[in-house]
Amino acid sequence: MKLFRVCMQNIRKWNSNNRIKIIFLFAIMCVAIYTDGIGTLSDNMGIKVSPWIYPFLFSYRYMKIVFMIPILFIFCDAPFIDDNQIYIMLRVKRKVWCAGQILYICVTSVIYSLVLMVSSVIVNINHITFSSKWGEVLGTAGTTNAMSQFNLQYNTIKISGRIITYYTPAQAMFFSFILMTLSFIFIGMIIYVVNVITKSSIVGSICAAVFILLTAVVDGFPYLMWLSPISCNSINNIDVAGQTLYPTIQYVLSVYSIVIAACIIIALITSRRQEIVVRKER
Repeated sequence: MKLFRVCMQNIRKWNSNNRIKIIFLFAIMCVAIYTDGIGTLSDNMGIKVSPWIYPFLFSYRYMKIVFMIPILFIFCDAPFIDDNQIYIMLRVKRKVWCAGQILYICVTSVIYSLVLMVSSVIVNINHITFSSKWGEVLGTAGTTNAMSQFNLQYNTIKISGRIITYYTPAQAMFFSFILMTLSFIFIGMIIYVVNVITKSSIVGSICAAVFILLTAVVDGFPYLMWLSPISCNSINNIDVAGQTLYPTIQYVLSVYSIVIAACIIIALITSRRQEIVVRKER
């Protein structure tokens, strides 16, 4: 289908796009830096760590912002119109082209989530042992003060005891992947729609940045997290069995779905009269 071709054309351009390469490299470096303390704890305990580190990447508000910054810069040039896209738009209908760009945002979000997941294992491969359980290292880090004893709590991802207590590794990986991916699509669609409506190349990014920075303000205040979609992309901030004031998984999925669907509808409606502004890739 033509919309898949539009999507793949954007992805193929990554080979010559230094910005995208640097962004993904930055994300992988951040994973390596902020999970290094887990490896250090593993060495101190003399025990290998299980590979289920990914669900904890977004548990700490400020590190969550660090991992959200790359997706902001990946989508900052939405609606992705360059010299090459002009020729594509001449060959397909505007709505088909727009649908292809939306598909690109979704596919890129999945890829970025997979990069974070895979790199959390690869950069720690020397300390990893494969197990279906959380393991003693993550269990100790999440339920004791072992991280502070070795002075590892400041530059290392937060291992949440709530996640270890209420989720199996498989559940945590699955729900974390879904929530993170939806939050990335959320950011991409906000940038896309706002940029199209305002005919700007920066207003959408500013709006998305506000959502990302809001998490630093409201995290820790469960009743405020209901108003902050990005705060809810970590299962650490999701209510389990009605025991907390955190948003429920049903509410979070509903908000992401409604906002993303609304953005898609707006994008398709406005595609007919969308102004063509060519932006040079850097």
